[in-house]
Amino acid sequence: MFRSSAFLSGLAAVIAFVLAAALINHGLIDSSLPVGPGLTLDESFNIDQGVYLVDALEQHGPLLFTPTVAREVFGIPRYLPDHPPVGRVVLGIAHQMTSWLIPGSESTAYNVPAARLGSCFALAITVLLITEFARRRYGNATAVCAAIMLIGMPNVMGHARIASLESVTNLAWVAAMIPLLSWWTKPAPPTTRHAIISGVLWGLLLLTKVQAIFLPVIVFLWSIWQFRWQAIRPLAIFGATGAIVFFAGWPWLWLDPVNHVLKYLGRTTDRQTLYCWYFGQRYADKAVPWHFPVVMTLFTLPAWTIIGLLIRSVKSRFDSVEQLLGLLVLFPIAVFAVPSVPVYDGTRLFLIIMPPLALLAARGFALTLFRQRSEGLNPQVASQQVTSGPRRLGQLIVWVLLIVAPLPWIMQPLAISQYGPLAGGNRGAAWLGMEASYWSDALKSDFWKQIPEDSVIFVAPVSHQFQLSGLETLVPVVQQRRLQLRAWDYSTDQKAGLLLLIHRLADLRPELAELPPDTTVITEVQHSGVVYAQVIGTFPESQLQRN
Repeated sequence: MFRSSAFLSGLAAVIAFVLAAALINHGLIDSSLPVGPGLTLDESFNIDQGVYLVDALEQHGPLLFTPTVAREVFGIPRYLPDHPPVGRVVLGIAHQMTSWLIPGSESTAYNVPAARLGSCFALAITVLLITEFARRRYGNATAVCAAIMLIGMPNVMGHARIASLESVTNLAWVAAMIPLLSWWTKPAPPTTRHAIISGVLWGLLLLTKVQAIFLPVIVFLWSIWQFRWQAIRPLAIFGATGAIVFFAGWPWLWLDPVNHVLKYLGRTTDRQTLYCWYFGQRYADKAVPWHFPVVMTLFTLPAWTIIGLLIRSVKSRFDSVEQLLGLLVLFPIAVFAVPSVPVYDGTRLFLIIMPPLALLAARGFALTLFRQRSEGLNPQVASQQVTSGPRRLGQLIVWVLLIVAPLPWIMQPLAISQYGPLAGGNRGAAWLGMEASYWSDALKSDFWKQIPEDSVIFVAPVSHQFQLSGLETLVPVVQQRRLQLRAWDYSTDQKAGLLLLIHRLADLRPELAELPPDTTVITEVQHSGVVYAQVIGTFPESQLQRN
């Protein structure tokens, strides 16, 4: 079907980038870019720290990795060590390289869409790696299906449109995963060279986000099962190499190695309590029912992925690569299902399972469409199997459906908050009592434009102390309309201003979630009948303007 196999992976990456980058406009002025998700909760931190680190790297170059300069850059309050540097550096590089290309944000502290291109790029490279691995291992059919499966996941595409760390984490996870799938699934244990390369990539994953700590446990369990005592040497090399890369690549650790390592690892459990809205109840992050990660994964998977996984589960036995893919999915889910392990923000913490799920679903479709064997398949043979006319027509219909069906789900600003068919879509999820959105992504450009200029707007809920200042300093349309945002004071019944309700239900108090019938709604954001944000006016018109 495809004459140039190498071209196939590159094309998939370009398509992923274009589809993601099409919706990065968070509120630009006079922009021709389509409206994308609004500024989300963590973007202000990620962009600020990313630009800071890139500026430091430009100023100091290699000297950044010397003790004196490291203390100047990483040892001051300006630097936030809440996450390792790689993810934010990617966002910072994208911001510095592309800000001049995206007008409409000249008045703001940072160009948010420019930083978001870092996430778009990370998704594109992730798709490239998955597609190329699938092509070399299983042939073109699986490669095309894998690209479609990954691009067609709304939560994955949604994260690629915001300046978050998840897309870069997925990229680092896949980059570390592919050597394991290639070299650690053979009958013989990996060579020293292969173990070193695997360890280096794990170290880069450690430098991206804390989810990297799952990987050595997975590798250990797999290696002991596969290679028994022969696994000791490659495991030792893998672990030592990864630890060296992690320590060498994050100068903040050098300033106080023991305390800073413990402080970083402890921060994942010793942090402010976050809340989840789950089946109509509010739970603290450590008290969420054990089945939360399982249910949220199933509820957010699109139909095509579910179908592919179901087909793969009944079509022949899993080969060694697919077995390891299954472990890469099940282990993170199992960890977050353990009681008292914090879990929040939907699928964000375990979004790393989506690429292996996409590859497994792709195998299901490829096995059905091309009747490929699970073991010992020659990719060239798989791509050139002779099929009958009716079967070719059936294959064509399936290809068209797989390509077209995801578009309405992923080509919309609120893709990050999209529920799948097992939840009944967003409307069904709301009826079941699931969270509408964790991200505040509904505060889009066209939403702000419906609010009268010079308005004082009270906001509830406010998730952190910098949320409102971030909206005022990073969203151009908010500045242009001279909107003033203030946190809602629950102790007072009335104030002179509009009230913006962000439907993060876990934090929105019941008295604000259920509005009286006579409430005046100035503007709101709905999708599939579910309200994500609304501005209400319950005060005299004279009080709606700033004094």
